Amino acid sequence: MSIAGLTAELANQHEALRAMINACERLADELDAGRGDPAALTREVAKLRVAFDAHNAFEEYLLRPLLREVDAYGEIHISRIVAEHVGEHRAVREHLGDGPVAVLRDALDHLRVHLQAEERYFLWSDLSPSDE
Repeated sequence: MSIAGLTAELANQHEALRAMINACERLADELDAGRGDPAALTREVAKLRVAFDAHNAFEEYLLRPLLREVDAYGEIHISRIVAEHVGEHRAVREHLGDGPVAVLRDALDHLRVHLQAEERYFLWSDLSPSDE
């Protein structure tokens, strides 16, 4: 798959994750208002966790080769970038565990910020050629 194809797939995954984040927030709002179903929120959070884990596996698999492809970074720098990024994934995933709605909201905010940072640094940077 080309760099443009890889970045397009990542962008599609981010869009799907954002839709799940929004669904979780709507269900949490309903629960806070006293008319929600805790089981529905639990199912949606589980769906988000599965999608986030799949996204991370895909991203972590291609991140190092993608950075090498652009030849902009030395191997030590690439290793540091990958390690930091994987650490961010783990931290966000830990926040998506079982817990109160307030903790969930914090995790959803962290995930949203993480996706924005990925897009800023990986999807819409020099890694994403505009002429392909």
